[in-house]
Amino acid sequence: MFRTIADLFTQTWQHPTNRPTIQYIYVIVSTEEYDRMYRAYRAGVESVGNFLSQGLNEGNEQFRWHGTTRECRVGDPGNPSLCASTSCPMCSIIRYSFDIERFGPRWGRFGKGIYTSAVSSKSNDYQKTLQATDWSSLLLNNVVIGNGYHIQSNSDTLLQPPSGYDSISGLPGQALNYEETVVYRNDAIRPAYLVIYLTPQ
Repeated sequence: MFRTIADLFTQTWQHPTNRPTIQYIYVIVSTEEYDRMYRAYRAGVESVGNFLSQGLNEGNEQFRWHGTTRECRVGDPGNPSLCASTSCPMCSIIRYSFDIERFGPRWGRFGKGIYTSAVSSKSNDYQKTLQATDWSSLLLNNVVIGNGYHIQSNSDTLLQPPSGYDSISGLPGQALNYEETVVYRNDAIRPAYLVIYLTPQ
């Protein structure tokens, strides 16, 4: 699995910068409760969209990258444990999964949602570590994309996808340079892997 994830990371790095090399990958083990909610939602999306019959994964589940802040250095060499801070976004996501209520009052191109990308280098733009370190981190997530609504222009008042759709797929061309995928339910996404790599120069 390491090689599969490392190849995905490299292949989806689209920014004109040096491609960093992954050094560590940690499997994130979710609780049974969070897994049950995710599986139930995925099954519900599948029952409507019949994605398996189209040769896709159940619920059109796909990998997507997410960059966030580490208050600590979880994942760095010698630091495998989550920190105790309740305000550390990275450790909170690993411990409890995503929570759309943490979106807060900030602006979102496609409204109040959970933002991910198929482009590793785009998600890298959103990751940072508040402690001194040579290492960077991304989350690779399972996302139930279902029937994605494709959009190129900003729509910052969205609280959910349009009727009949399960997610927003922001496409490059107008407001975006790189793809974004947005879901609006906590049970539509689960963190799967913590990926650690040397900070690009």
